[in-house]
Amino acid sequence: MGRTDGSHWYYSYLPMGISGGATSTLIPLFAYALGGNLFHVGIIAAATSVASVPAFILWGGACDRRGRRKPFLLIGFLGSGIALLAMAASRTMSEFYLANLLAGFLGAASGPAGTVLLMETSKREDWPARLAIMSRMTATGWVAGLALGILWLAAGPGLVGGGLTSMRYLFAIGAALAFCAGFVVQAATREAAVRVDRKDVHLVDAHPRVERGRYLPMRIVHFVGPLADSSGNRLPRPLRAYLLCVLLLFGGFTAFYSFFPIFLSQVYGFGNPEIFAIYIASQVTSIAMYRRVAGWVSSRGSRPMQLYGSVGRSVLFSSFFLLGIVGLGDLPRLGLMVALHAGVGACWAMINVASCTLVSHLAPDGARARALGAFNAVQGFGSIFGPLLGGLVAALFGYGLAFAASVALVLAGTGVLWTTRISDA
Repeated sequence: MGRTDGSHWYYSYLPMGISGGATSTLIPLFAYALGGNLFHVGIIAAATSVASVPAFILWGGACDRRGRRKPFLLIGFLGSGIALLAMAASRTMSEFYLANLLAGFLGAASGPAGTVLLMETSKREDWPARLAIMSRMTATGWVAGLALGILWLAAGPGLVGGGLTSMRYLFAIGAALAFCAGFVVQAATREAAVRVDRKDVHLVDAHPRVERGRYLPMRIVHFVGPLADSSGNRLPRPLRAYLLCVLLLFGGFTAFYSFFPIFLSQVYGFGNPEIFAIYIASQVTSIAMYRRVAGWVSSRGSRPMQLYGSVGRSVLFSSFFLLGIVGLGDLPRLGLMVALHAGVGACWAMINVASCTLVSHLAPDGARARALGAFNAVQGFGSIFGPLLGGLVAALFGYGLAFAASVALVLAGTGVLWTTRISDA
């Protein structure tokens, strides 16, 4: 399978990553500034997942039937830009909610198409290296987008006005970057002469991936994988137990992030630039830790490393709340927040690498597509109920119980993994 001209289309993921990094953290902050309460913010955080879960099925099937990838990349990138413009123009929570649904629905179009096109435009032996390049570009772009957000939210109010106005401009900047990504796809993409069937792709992406506050994966091959095939053969019990673990973990992670930026603003009094700085600490640390974590997973096993990462997150999540009742100066408190969130990022690197290794190991040879689809699906479903739960508990009972609920989900997922007999061999 040879490369075709125009195989460098995947550079479009750099501006797309910058767009996501600049706007993802902004979404809950904008929703709250628009007048939403904590439950509304949770609904907004879940909106993208609500739309993207069925959309991945729809776009993936359409991409398979048409046998073309470029149109779906364009729909995903340009559609994301249109959705960001809709966010910038939103005047009510209803409009903002619809804009996020639009982002989930249209943005999902690029997911199945992007990974398959990368494989169709490269030799099979080059797939891991190409996927690593795409992962690094997306991760680098995401960090650059967060840095852009810090600069704009610090300087923008003096240029265009503070409050919602500067936020609207940042959404518009993100939209422009998404449109640039679409332009790169239009100019550089050539359809491959040889087709790759998604069911034949068993490659798990264990390369550096940033953790998004809202669930909109940029690269995905399989999404929904049934637990049983047409003959009634079910996925192995250890794998089904592990999928439950992933569901609970992602529910806990996204429950935490549904209210975390508002918590930082309300309880600690941090402004938007400081909140973006806290987020960038996690992303930079996770990216820096990937190579070392990969070595730990190889030497110590994926199951123990995922247990360490999950328990570590539960402790760190609790620490954010506990520090809120300790009297500290503004600068030391910000420094501690940055350090703690850097630890959260290190734990993400452990969890991401270990989970990809585990699901790849547990998936039966004849059912890898189903296993990977189920793995992606439970992440998506966890990212729906997690923000809804986190936002609702925070709105009704306060931050203390909201932290407790998110930590409880993470510990429940950790408990499932702890009690499940899984071999790393």
